[in-house]
Amino acid sequence: MTSPHRHPRFDSASSASKTRQASFAAGADCEYSDEEWASTPRSSGATMRNNDSGDIKLPPRPSEARTRQANSATAYSVQDLASTFEPLAPTRSHLGDALENLYRTQTDRTIAETGGDPGRAERGGSKTSHHTTQGRPQELRNLTTEVFFVLICSSGQLLFSFFQGHINVNQREFRVALGMDHAELPWLVGSYLVAVGLSVILSGSIADLVPPRFVMVTAFGWLTAWNIVGVFSLEPSRSPLFFFTRAMQGLAVGVIVSGSMSILGRVYSPGRRKTQVFSAMAAMAPFGYWIGAMQGGALSSHLEWIFGSNAIICGIAMAIAYLSIPPLGPAVDSAGVEAPSIRDFDWKGAILASAGCICLLFGLTQGNVVKWSPYTYALVIAGGLLLGVFFFVEKAVRRPLIPSSLWKTPGFAPLMAAYFLGFGSFLGAWQFYGIQFFLNIQGESALTVALYFLPNALVGVLAAYVVSRLLHRVPGHYIYISSMVAFALGPAFFLGNRPSTTYWALSMPGIALATFGPDMSFAAASIFITSNVPRSYQGSAGSLLVTIQNLSSAIMTSIGDSIAAEVKTLEDGTIGFDGLRAAWWFALAAALAGALITAIFVRIPKEVEKPHAS
Repeated sequence: MTSPHRHPRFDSASSASKTRQASFAAGADCEYSDEEWASTPRSSGATMRNNDSGDIKLPPRPSEARTRQANSATAYSVQDLASTFEPLAPTRSHLGDALENLYRTQTDRTIAETGGDPGRAERGGSKTSHHTTQGRPQELRNLTTEVFFVLICSSGQLLFSFFQGHINVNQREFRVALGMDHAELPWLVGSYLVAVGLSVILSGSIADLVPPRFVMVTAFGWLTAWNIVGVFSLEPSRSPLFFFTRAMQGLAVGVIVSGSMSILGRVYSPGRRKTQVFSAMAAMAPFGYWIGAMQGGALSSHLEWIFGSNAIICGIAMAIAYLSIPPLGPAVDSAGVEAPSIRDFDWKGAILASAGCICLLFGLTQGNVVKWSPYTYALVIAGGLLLGVFFFVEKAVRRPLIPSSLWKTPGFAPLMAAYFLGFGSFLGAWQFYGIQFFLNIQGESALTVALYFLPNALVGVLAAYVVSRLLHRVPGHYIYISSMVAFALGPAFFLGNRPSTTYWALSMPGIALATFGPDMSFAAASIFITSNVPRSYQGSAGSLLVTIQNLSSAIMTSIGDSIAAEVKTLEDGTIGFDGLRAAWWFALAAALAGALITAIFVRIPKEVEKPHAS
C-alpha cells in the first residue's frame, strides 16, 4: 500500500534511481545525474517516506550542492534543524515544515541570483555570481595571497604621496642642495606631477590591453633604477638630472597607479569586498604621505639616502608584485566577444592628451618662475586647445582612451569638477603652503613637521573604514559632499593661525579633519567610476581619476603660488605669512565650490552587489 507521504512521482523513478535513493538513505556518498534528478521530485532537500516508513532524502542536484556549499552555510544549518525535528512525530511537525520551507527559500534565492543555474556560482567566480563577490576572487589562491595582492596594488597610491612627502618637508634642504630660487620650488612637485599625469593617460589604457603583471613589475624595476640615479643628482651643477629623475619617478608611479586600478577593478566585481579594497587603497595616500615625510625628516641631513632607501623599497615591491599579481590577460566584457589587444590602443588620443597636459602643466608651473613671460601664456593656451581637440577625436575612434559611456553617466562631469577643486585645494593650495608655514614662519625642523602630519596616517585608516561601512548604507553623494567639507576644514583652521599659535590649538585638528577629504572622495569616486564601465576599461577609467588628481595638484599649486607671491614676498624670496593666508583663502574657496557642485549636481546611489557594466 502506498504511503500517504509518498510523492506521486516516486513510483515512476527508474530502478537505478531507486537504488541510489536507498544508498543515499543508508548514508552512502552518491549523487544523481542530471537525467535521474529530473525524474525525481525537484524540491531541494525534499523528504519522502517509503513503504517501510523509513525516510529517504533526495540528494540535491550536484551543481546545486556546490552552490549551497559555496554560498549558503546558513541554509545547511536550517536543513539540519529541520532534520532534527522530523523524528519527533510520525508525520512532519509544523516547525519542521517551516524550517524546511525556509531552507528551500534560501536555496531558491541562491539559484535565482545565479541566473537559474545553481552551478554558476562556482564556475563563474567574481565575474558572474553576485554572491561570490563577497568571497575571495577565484584568481587569488588564498587569503595570504589576497592580502599581498591588495597591498601591492594599493602601493600605487602610497608611492604617489610618498614621493611628495619627503620632498615637501625638505623644501629648504633641496633648495640649498640644488641652488634653486624660491620661485622655482613648485618644480619640486611639478616635475613629478607632470610626468605622473602623462604616464597615467597612456598606461591606464595600455594596462587594459596587455598582461598587467608585466606592466607592474617593469614599473617597479624602472622606479628602482631611477632612484639609484637620484642618489648622484643632488648637486647644483646636476639639478637638471635631479628634475629629470623626478620625472622618471613620476612616469613609473603613474604606471603603477593606473595598473593597480585596472587590476583591482577587473578582479573585484562591484560589491562590499570591492568597496573594502578600494577604501583600503584610498587610505594609502595620506598614510604614504606621512611615511614619506617621516623618511624625509629623518634623512634631511643625508638627502642622498632618501633616494637610496627608496631604491631598496621599490626593489622589494618589485619582487612582491611578481609573486602576488595573478597572470591576467586582457579582460573580456561578455561571452563571444574577442578580447581587446594593443592593436586597439588609441594612439591619436594618447598623443593629443599627453601633449595637452604637458603644455598646460609646464606653462602653469613655469609661469611664476619667469614672471609669466608670454611663452608661458602660449603654452597654457596651446594645452587647452589640444585637450579640446582630444575630446572631439575621442568621439570618432573605435576604442577611446576614456569610455564614451562614462561621459553619459548622470552626475559624472560635476563629480569630476568637484574632485578637481577639492583634491587640488587640499594638496596644492593648502598642504604645500601649510608646510611652508611650519618651516619658514614657525622655524620648525623637517622631522618635527613630519611628526605634525601624523594625523594623516591615523585618520586616513579611520576614514577608509568609515567609507567601507557606509557606501552600502547611504547614497555615495552624502559621503562625497562630506569629503568636500573636510577639504575645506584644513584651510579654515589654518586661517586662524598666527606665527605664535601652538600646533595643538588649530593645526592638529585642521590636519586631522582635512584628511577625511582625499580618502572619502577617492574611494567614492573610484568605486562609482569603475562600477560604471566594462571590465576591459577598468584601467582607463581609473587613470582618468588619477589624471584629474594630478592636474588639480599641479595647477592649484601654481595658482596658489602666484596668489601668495603677489600678496607677500620676503627679501629672501620666501612667501610671507600674509601670502600664505591668501593661498589658504584660495584653497577654502575652491573646496567650498566643490561642495556646492556636489550638493546640486552629484547623485551617487548606494553601492550594491552587481556584475560589471557591459
